[in-house]
Amino acid sequence: MTTSKVIKYLFFAFNFFFFVAGIIIFSLSIHAKNKKVEYQISDEALPAINLLIFVSAVTLIFGFLGYCGTIRESRFLLALFFVGLLLMFLMMLAVGALGAISRTPAAQEVVKGNMKQLLPLSEQPKKIQELLQKVEITGFCCGLFVGHLDWGNSSVVPDSCNCTDTSKNCTDLGSREVYSTPCMTYIMTWLDQVSDSLMGTAFAFGILMILGMSFALVLLCQFKRSENSIM
Repeated sequence: MTTSKVIKYLFFAFNFFFFVAGIIIFSLSIHAKNKKVEYQISDEALPAINLLIFVSAVTLIFGFLGYCGTIRESRFLLALFFVGLLLMFLMMLAVGALGAISRTPAAQEVVKGNMKQLLPLSEQPKKIQELLQKVEITGFCCGLFVGHLDWGNSSVVPDSCNCTDTSKNCTDLGSREVYSTPCMTYIMTWLDQVSDSLMGTAFAFGILMILGMSFALVLLCQFKRSENSIM
């Protein structure tokens, strides 16, 4: 029994597309990451871009393996291609699952519980304070749960809490106004957006990997039958 040429050519075309798509996605992802300011790419999208860079780089390798395995009718290379895609698929599944779990109320309560351990914020190390201040500037908020009081008292509230946008809710501290909205809402929204981008990326690549594994499995079976018929 000869190997089906239709399946072989389809798999060859798939690997060609897989390889070219890997090159394009890898190049565009690197370019977008380096030019994130020009393209106005938010921090929420960066995890998905990093995932795209990793997956597309591995896609190049697997696409080449699948191509060589098809041309040479090598069961070893096709098996390597199948196992590699299976491992990548499991990783994508784990990423999607983590993204989904992070949106559950239980996971959000864990995050809030960890954040409460940072209070008062003024007693945290300088690096943590600087990170929180960046969040306050970006999110037009102050503190984590109850506003400026999370820093301890009004004398230690950083300038990042200063109300520079009068359209936002602000609180008068006497000498200045600060944002009255806590940052926890902004942080949880950011986490939801990150999980959405990761799940979307994992789902798209997962479908391609299932298709690739199906082609590889069919060819492996046909190569095996061909060898048995020759014997």
